[in-house]
Parts: sequence; structure tokens; C-alpha cells
Amino acid sequence: MSVVLWRLSDVLSHTASTLALNPVFTASLLYILTKGPPTIRDRLFSRFAALRDPQRLTTIVKVLKWLLGLGLLRNVNGHLNKIALNAWRLRSEKNRWHWNQEIAVVTGGCSGIGERVVKGLVKKGLRVAVLDIQQLPPTLQGYANIKFFACDITDPTAVNTTAERIRATMGSPSILVNNAGIALAHTILDTSDEFLRKIFDVNCLSNFTTVKAFMPDMIAANKGQVVTVASLASYLGVGGMADYCSTKAAVLSFHEALNMELKHKYNAPGIITTSVHPNWVQTPLIKSWEKDLRASRETIIQPQEVADAIVNQILSCSGGQIFIPNSASGIARLRGYSNWVQEYVRSMPTKIVLGCQT
Repeated sequence: MSVVLWRLSDVLSHTASTLALNPVFTASLLYILTKGPPTIRDRLFSRFAALRDPQRLTTIVKVLKWLLGLGLLRNVNGHLNKIALNAWRLRSEKNRWHWNQEIAVVTGGCSGIGERVVKGLVKKGLRVAVLDIQQLPPTLQGYANIKFFACDITDPTAVNTTAERIRATMGSPSILVNNAGIALAHTILDTSDEFLRKIFDVNCLSNFTTVKAFMPDMIAANKGQVVTVASLASYLGVGGMADYCSTKAAVLSFHEALNMELKHKYNAPGIITTSVHPNWVQTPLIKSWEKDLRASRETIIQPQEVADAIVNQILSCSGGQIFIPNSASGIARLRGYSNWVQEYVRSMPTKIVLGCQT
């Protein structure tokens, strides 16, 4: 019951903050209190004693003006962000995309988020090449639009050979979803050299390899989409997960640099990119401390929610940056906060993760 109440309080607080910074809401309320029809104002004043006090009313009006200004600034900032991440275009180029003719490559597509992304794309008519070291699961078998390629994405030779096979049997992919990833919870001192190299190979370096294999055709056509599945850990170093957090910070830097090269080196505005930053996803990784996460009111999301967000973003034909849940987007500003705030925020998940390793 306590968890339900916490969730309810989160929803209510989020709703309140959303309304407070909604220019339509604050402007309407401001108009009613200052220049609204007398009948409506009289009813409000009779119901709320604070409004009948001139001094309090003046304060409320000032606060509403500030909230209106902040809300307008937030909206303008949001629109500028959206335009910037869409190669500075006001609109998407949906007319260039014909889903029954598009080919998508999904790494790590045999399980978890990747498996669900593959399903979502196939349902929309896309042909999908699945790259994985696991065998294609029964849930993805029997689809004419799915072709499985056993491929170790940490091996550049294997990736390049697979890319040639895809082009020969399916055509040139226009969509690349770099989804494959691994993780284990352990301290820095307990991390083996072998696993450290492996996690960087899978989570980070494979992105270089796949982009080098598939990007040239996209540049030639000035059309493509690259989706980088990162994490909130791209912005947050968590004790007990140093290797994982480091790979996700690195892959975000890779993604940002890729954007810059597409713009300033290759002049390819038709290639759009999206980075995806989910919070705790219900996977085997968090199983040992899931109970503690829930007790700490941390949001745990389902793989399907992440997959749906990725598929919807691809179908929108727009570049962007997705935080799941959206309320977690504030974490991107963490580096700009005071050090004491950063230390406090990093300490909360660290205590949970390290507490379950003892």
C-alpha cells in the first residue's frame, strides 16, 4: 500500500509542476484574476479567502507572472532542442520514408528491448536484419520480414562480412539500432580485466564498428536513421556499476560526435540520430536489488516501454533524445549543478547497488 501511495504522490506532484509551468493554464488564471468577467472573479473571491486580501492577491499575481514567463521559456527551449536534434529542421521528412521498402539492422535483437523493437518494426512493414550471438527466439521465427545473422558485433571482421551479406540478400539498410549491451554489478576492484574489455567492446566499441559498416550507404543516399541505446547512466556515475556507467557515458559522446561529423564533415542532413536513455529497466541485472529500488521509490520500467519509444521515434522520421520516463530528463542537467548536489544524487542509487553486493 505504501508503494501505491508513493506512486500516487509522484503522479500528483508531477501533475502540479506540469500545470504550474503550463503557459495556457497560468495565462488563463492570470487573466481571470486580473481582467476576467466579474461574475467569475466574484465566485472565485467568495470561495478563496486569500484572493480577498489585496496584498495576498498581489503576491499571487506576481507568482503567476513569473510562472508564465518560466513556462514560456521552457516551451521555447523545448522546441529549440527538438529542432536542433532533428538536424535543424522544423519538420520531419516522412515523404522520403516508405516502410515496406526500408531495411533496419538491430543489434542484440534476440532478447529484451531489442527483441521487442524488432517486433514493433516488423508490424509496421519494415524488413529487419537481426544481429546477435544468441539464436533467434521462437517469438521472432516465422516472419518473412525478419532475417537472422549470427554475428559477434565485437569482431569488426564479422560485422563487415555480415554487412556484405545483408546488402547482398536484403539491400542497403537505412536504419541502424545499436541496442546490444551487457552489464554486471560489481565494484571497480572486483571487475575482471576480461569482463572490462568485453563490456566496452559490446556497449561502446561495437557502435563504431556498425556505423563504419552501414553509414557509408546512408551518406551516399543522404538518408538514414541511427538509434543509440544509451542509459540514464550516461549522465550518472553509480558505485558498483562503474564499468557500465563508463560505457554509457562513452557511447553518448560517440553519438554526439557522430551528429557533428554528419553535419560538418559529410553534409548529410537527411541522416537523423536518436539517443535513448532509459532508467532502471526490469532485466536480470536489477533483480538482486529490485526490492530496494521499489522501496526507494525508484521508477522501474518494462522493456516494452523502451521498445515502444524507440519504434515510435523511428516512425516519426525525426531525430531526438528520449528519456524514459520523460520525467527523468532533468538528469541531463546534473553536470551543471553544484558538486554537493551531484554527490547527493549519485549517492542514492550507489547505496542501493552496493548494499545488495555485501
